[in-house]
Amino acid sequence: MQAWFKFKEIDSRDMGVTVTAMPSSVRADKRVNAITIPGRNGTLHFDDEVYDSYVNTMECAIKNRTKIDEIAAWLVGSGDMIFSTEPTKVYKVFIANKIEIAQMMRKFQKFMLSMDTQPFKYSVNARSENLELTAPTTIHNKGTVYSQPTITVYGSGNITLTINGTNYGLSGVDSYITIDSEMMEVYKDSTNANNKYSAMDFPMFEVGQNSVGWTGSVTKIEIEPKWRFL
Repeated sequence: MQAWFKFKEIDSRDMGVTVTAMPSSVRADKRVNAITIPGRNGTLHFDDEVYDSYVNTMECAIKNRTKIDEIAAWLVGSGDMIFSTEPTKVYKVFIANKIEIAQMMRKFQKFMLSMDTQPFKYSVNARSENLELTAPTTIHNKGTVYSQPTITVYGSGNITLTINGTNYGLSGVDSYITIDSEMMEVYKDSTNANNKYSAMDFPMFEVGQNSVGWTGSVTKIEIEPKWRFL
């Protein structure tokens, strides 16, 4: 079976690009700070539960040199990446080597694609995983690491959203308000609403079961869970 990839929803096969060596299978490293204290044995480790991005490479070849400029213009910048070796997952990558790719393709049949890869991968069917709640319930995080969801609360007045026993306060809600945990922002459409939010941090869903409840005048809650995998 021919190896392929999709970047920015464009299939490498449609661009005349052949994959000759897929990227290595890499697991993102946790960002752990090690501190040595004078007079104390060993090392203290502080884990703030975040992961670092990493650089991965893929070897490709072109079939038609007349498409060099088109291919080089495509393979640059940020976008979603899907590999044929893992077609159900999406990686978020950044490709910065546009000039190097064009130069390599003009001189050689093959070229290396270097990708700055974000630590998590997501389901290609993420939209189908969105949830709409009209009553408190328990939802299951099927990923392998905690998720940072986008939650839109529909209702009015002062509302308290409760996830796994932690309260997230919303004041003066007018029709709806959105909490974006990944971006650490609260807004309504394009209007900043951070001043309506009261909590020490932002909601997250741990791996496995998570309880979701609320108090106040709420008609429904829409959740983009963003289940993710290492």
